[in-house]
Amino acid sequence: MPPTRLLIVEDEHLIAYDLRESLERLGYEIVAIADTGIDAVRQAEQLRPDLVLMDIRLPGEIDGIDASAQIQTQLHIPVVYLTANADQATLERVAASHPYGYVLKPFNDRILATTIEIALARHRAETAAEAAQQLTEAEMQRRAEHLAVVSHEIRTPLMAIRACADSLQRYGNLLPPDKQQQHLQQIQTAAESLSLLLEDILLLERMHSDHLEFFPAPIDVASFCEEQVEVWRYTSDHQCELAFFSDGAPCITRLDHKLLWHVVNNLLSNAVKYSPEGGCVSLTVSCQPDTIGLQVKDEGIGIPPESLLQLFEPFHRASNVGEIPGTGLGLAIAKRCIDLHGGQISVESTLGEGTVFTVQLNRSEG
Repeated sequence: MPPTRLLIVEDEHLIAYDLRESLERLGYEIVAIADTGIDAVRQAEQLRPDLVLMDIRLPGEIDGIDASAQIQTQLHIPVVYLTANADQATLERVAASHPYGYVLKPFNDRILATTIEIALARHRAETAAEAAQQLTEAEMQRRAEHLAVVSHEIRTPLMAIRACADSLQRYGNLLPPDKQQQHLQQIQTAAESLSLLLEDILLLERMHSDHLEFFPAPIDVASFCEEQVEVWRYTSDHQCELAFFSDGAPCITRLDHKLLWHVVNNLLSNAVKYSPEGGCVSLTVSCQPDTIGLQVKDEGIGIPPESLLQLFEPFHRASNVGEIPGTGLGLAIAKRCIDLHGGQISVESTLGEGTVFTVQLNRSEG
């Protein structure tokens, strides 16, 4: 561990050099000696010591107290005062500057080292507390933003349910049978959307809290993925072509079936959602002795470069999605499912041309 770096601020040269010898004997590194308040601020800014030992009475435009205030406020470097006798007004100014400690002249090596270590420990604790507070505030802001997204996504199907239910209640049998059926279908679709949204939120929360069950078992990945593509062909409302490719041989490994379902279906859902009518979405499975690759390719709107870094963050959506519905949860869920398997996911995208997601999973037979 490198030695603690100290800046000494003392205008009496004999005292300063004596202090320097004592501190170096104790294992500290003295980065510089300053003899005025202005010089102390300048040296602290340039050298960034771990701690400053500051004499109170200094010649020049600013004394040790003013210099300490600047160093602690602007540079966040702890300051310990070197003090002798002082009047009441000076002591009040000293207390108001919130120093990290005092060392009385003449110096005692043991007290000097103890005061320095206590000051450094206090500064580390305060720095850690401030960092934790900033993280907490950032987390609260993130949760507030997420809540706003969820509220919007919940409000949309709720409004549809309310409107359709109101129409059925007001007009009932006056509506033609096909109109009644249409309203009932809209209510069912909206309810399913709400259910899927809540399932995704709960799944993501279990992933964050490490409460997600992980049960790998043998599975033929090629057959599984082909089945998912077939399901999408017959259930998707989007008019795009879905294709599946593999070498035709069994591709067996140990994976969690449910988590693999989330990976494949979220990638296919995104690809289909952002593809134009008549576009092609393909899922390719490649099986190697040690790895299994999944590649989902579309011819959709593409992803802006500035959105790629946050692509797998919950609730993040690219800036070019426009009115296309979505929560930004699918890719976050897929990424965490892949992480649980020790795999990797990468993305390549060109605006207006399409996107390719590539997943690499370790293969373990049996």
